[in-house]
Amino acid sequence: MNQKETYKMNRNLNITRHLCLLPGIFLIVSGILLLFFPDLSQALFDFPGKTISKEPIAHALGVRQLAIGLMIVALSVSRQTKALGFVMVIGAIVPMADFLIFQPVIGTVSAMRHFAPVPFIFGLGVYLLAKSRNK
Repeated sequence: MNQKETYKMNRNLNITRHLCLLPGIFLIVSGILLLFFPDLSQALFDFPGKTISKEPIAHALGVRQLAIGLMIVALSVSRQTKALGFVMVIGAIVPMADFLIFQPVIGTVSAMRHFAPVPFIFGLGVYLLAKSRNK
């Protein structure tokens, strides 16, 4: 591999790692909202039913979101490409499961906001894993 190809591959990996910051930061923000502003998050994420601030699940979801977001950001910033790829591929299960869980409750159209990032997250993870093998 010549120097130009190596530079291009490293540049593409850097761009991909930076793109991974988007779902990471989103998860951090949504985790903070669920922990500290559950009523606002109920409106933003279209949670049905009772006031979510009275439900302990809101805090559990907030911790989950925050932890996963921090993992993604930490792996991205520390340039751990292979580990970040695995976290992204495996992490795509979470919004897929959220879609499957919420779809019968809030309807397909509303639940699509949970499914929409799956191809993006999964694609980033597959790309990172494929390129980390070539490196």
